[in-house]
Amino acid sequence: MNLNAIDTDELKIIGTILQDGLIEVSDIKYLPSIRSFFLMITRFMWEEKIVNKVNQRIKAVLCFEDVISVYSKNIDQLNKSKKLELLTFNYYPNKSKNIEIELLFKNDAIIKLETEIIRCKLDDQGNPWGTEVQVNEKNN
Repeated sequence: MNLNAIDTDELKIIGTILQDGLIEVSDIKYLPSIRSFFLMITRFMWEEKIVNKVNQRIKAVLCFEDVISVYSKNIDQLNKSKKLELLTFNYYPNKSKNIEIELLFKNDAIIKLETEIIRCKLDDQGNPWGTEVQVNEKNN
């Protein structure tokens, strides 16, 4: 799956696709010199669960461009092997008329990005694999 988001509706779609995704702290990078934020996520393939009734995961790269700053809360950045489980995205304009995008994780962990515009890309990497781990059904 390869998706791009340039508005909140498209960002909501990517957030929904990434629900229950797993991220190691070592796979989170902010590169201020090019104003980009990257993370590698092991996402649950909801599309396979819905269509083919199988549980699969796949690695994917999530990139946000035009990022001005990044803030994290309740994430031990020294514990590189710590896994975070993504719950959802929040987004809203701030006082500077920029956009704040919050990645919300289990255990009250947060990564907050400040960006001028929404420019987000999601690209699957490699081949999926089966998993016996059941994730919570979506509350849609």
